[in-house]
Amino acid sequence: MKQTTCVCVVILAFVAATGCIATKQTYVSRGNKLYDEGKYSDASLNYRKAIQKDPKFGEAYYRLGLTAIKQNQPREAYDALSRASQLLPNRADIAESLGDVLLSYYLADPSHPQRLYKQISQLADDLLAKNPNSFRALTLKGYLAATDKKPKEAISFFQKALQVKPSDAGVTTGLVQSLIQDGQTQEADRLANNLMVRDKTSYGTIYDLMYSTYYNGNRMSDAENVMKLKANNNPANITYRLELARHYARVRKTAEVKATLQSILDDPKDFPAGPARVGDFYMMLQDYDEAVRNYEAGYRGASNAKDRTEYQKKIMLTRLAQGKTDEAARLADEVLKNDPQNDDALRLQADGWLNSGKRDRIEAALRTFESLAKRYPDDPTLAYLVGRANRLKGDLPAARTHFLEAVKKRRDFLRARYDLVEVDLDQRDLVDATKQANEILAIKPNDERGMLLLAQCSIFKGDPSSLTAARAQLNAMIKNSPHATDPLLDLGLLELKQGRFKDAAEDFQKLKAMGELKGYLGLATTYSSQRQFDEAIGVLQEGLRKWPDSVQILSQQGTTEALAGRYDFAIGHFQDLLKSDPKSAQWRLRIAECYDLKGDINKATEYYQQAHDLVPADPAIAMTLADALARSRHTAEAVRIYQGVLKALPDNITASNNLAFLLADTGGDLNEALKLAKQAWEKYPNDSRFSDTIGYIYLKQGQADSALQTFGNLARKNPGVAVYRYHYGMALAAKGDKTGAKKELQAALAAHPAPGDEQRIKDLLNKI
Repeated sequence: MKQTTCVCVVILAFVAATGCIATKQTYVSRGNKLYDEGKYSDASLNYRKAIQKDPKFGEAYYRLGLTAIKQNQPREAYDALSRASQLLPNRADIAESLGDVLLSYYLADPSHPQRLYKQISQLADDLLAKNPNSFRALTLKGYLAATDKKPKEAISFFQKALQVKPSDAGVTTGLVQSLIQDGQTQEADRLANNLMVRDKTSYGTIYDLMYSTYYNGNRMSDAENVMKLKANNNPANITYRLELARHYARVRKTAEVKATLQSILDDPKDFPAGPARVGDFYMMLQDYDEAVRNYEAGYRGASNAKDRTEYQKKIMLTRLAQGKTDEAARLADEVLKNDPQNDDALRLQADGWLNSGKRDRIEAALRTFESLAKRYPDDPTLAYLVGRANRLKGDLPAARTHFLEAVKKRRDFLRARYDLVEVDLDQRDLVDATKQANEILAIKPNDERGMLLLAQCSIFKGDPSSLTAARAQLNAMIKNSPHATDPLLDLGLLELKQGRFKDAAEDFQKLKAMGELKGYLGLATTYSSQRQFDEAIGVLQEGLRKWPDSVQILSQQGTTEALAGRYDFAIGHFQDLLKSDPKSAQWRLRIAECYDLKGDINKATEYYQQAHDLVPADPAIAMTLADALARSRHTAEAVRIYQGVLKALPDNITASNNLAFLLADTGGDLNEALKLAKQAWEKYPNDSRFSDTIGYIYLKQGQADSALQTFGNLARKNPGVAVYRYHYGMALAAKGDKTGAKKELQAALAAHPAPGDEQRIKDLLNKI
């Protein structure tokens, strides 16, 4: 009897224990409940646990994919749904969800990848084979036809889909867009109005489509009515009201702008963040005082310290945008007096330092951001701010590292990607700059700044087809946003690049008439490019009357004087800027360049050295110093600096090439020189600079035939480049062809060589 009791107890204990073990279905059920409650992260965790129990559990993968869609994780959604589709090939709902994810990828990529097209098309065909009236399949076919620019086919598919599901706003919008493309504007208007007026839809895309259509078609009354409908049909959506206000601002209806914004401020119950959003709106318009007035009202009405700090931050950033850095710093200090460890206030203070433009403050901001980043290692914004501080400090490699870290932590961190493109362009890395710009547009297809940066990459590339593409892109942006200033600025710069000075002047005059500082700078540059230096100085002085403390204008004044050959005046301007920012490497570089142009290489080297001491990690400054040292015959120091650059950046081909030439020119190790030069040439075999260095080393090694062939090719391809004609002349002289050598050396002199080379050419001519 005792033995039976013991066995029963063991059995009961085992049953109790196994009852506590969750099955794969238990995890999915829990996940479904959490999903229905909107707790997507927790739901995802449970689906993953179910998959751990059974790696071939298709339902768990399907639910995990749906959760990823809700969390805006397209890559994770695709992976999970693809696996679910493999495990459960007959489930139409899984195929449909996978189709939605694939379509979103396809439409988001401006290049519309063919592999995605084929995958979506095959999936739609499979769904239609099982169900000829599959709503999702017909929709997929419709979108593919639309991107193929086959509006009639798209219309047919969308109409069939709406027979299955007549009330779908998204498909109706797709149909409307295809009707517009097919020229059936009346039917498009009818369908769109049914959706907006009769159904009062909350689907914002239809309003945006019709607004764009009416606005671009100069149907301003209809465009305004669409924005009114969008706001009135969705009265609790503050963004739609702000879009209506933005329309009024575009068409310069000031009273309507104020009335629309006031309706937001008068409804604190529905719009508790009204003062912040209205202030942000005025910031967008660059009406800084009105922005501050709204932020201050929000600060007074804020019910908690967090909201008050947020308003203080907005006020501070507005004062920074106005150039009132002292007031911005004071606001940050106020918060820190009461709470010295307040992270938000520390960020505020460091932001202020960062935007001050003062080197010592930028250094302080960098230390603060680095400290906060250690405290919050998963925060992408802090990684970005460390990168931005490094960029302002002049350390571009460090800046790029932190920007990459920021986007690794958050793929859609567009601010960091914007800076990445700009840093890549600064470092002449066109391939990665273009890649990053395309990544921005893949994440946000119509992002204006992304499109602008892609146009800048095309301008930087410089070949005729790229410049044509950039011009088309910029003109389209200007047409879409006539009051936007950045596309107009870049178009003016493109005109300058192509020597179309009249067109450039017109673009910059428009910016100047809009009260834009960059209009003055661009117009002055246009005059300088035509050697009309007095006119350029006149424009800049006019700008200084409006912005007396503008560093940009003062800097360009110095640059213009230098271009005019008035080096002492230029040095004076840059010395004044250096007095206001004593730790600036930038102004030391400008002063050094002026002394360099003036012919005072010793004074130039002194300032290059000071700049390098301030920013030792900047390879561009280091190589500029090394070049100056080489020209002033401080060869050992120049070699040491080039070697230091290559130690930190082994792939810096410019440093490899420069060091190779220096070694060859000063009796250094010619085998080492040839190795370095070939490293650069192998990466960029079409770069004439690297071929020239190899030819020069051949000449020094006594390989006159190889040198002659190299320099002969360079001189034929670049007849106007003095140094190549000079080196060709040297090779001809080495081969004993005095007549040919004299001809090339005289051609080199006629091509305006550098002062040092000019004397060498004359000396060689005298010897022949």
